Amino acid sequence: MKNILFLAIIMAIVLVSCNQKNKQANPVSTPIVKNDSKVKDSDSKIYSCPMHSEVHGKLNDKCPKCGMKLTVEVK
Repeated sequence: MKNILFLAIIMAIVLVSCNQKNKQANPVSTPIVKNDSKVKDSDSKIYSCPMHSEVHGKLNDKCPKCGMKLTVEVK
């Protein structure tokens, strides 16, 4: 009876220790992205509607008022 109890305790310790190693080896986190030259040039540009200068958006968006494709805003 003592042997069975001893083996059960040893098995529990082994299983818990193996589980802890798996948690440490595979952390769930988002990678940190530095602001390098890999950032697209289109992300830094401002796009606006040629007819409605107050409408701004991203590349390939359309104006909600007239449906025209947004172009690079000229300053």
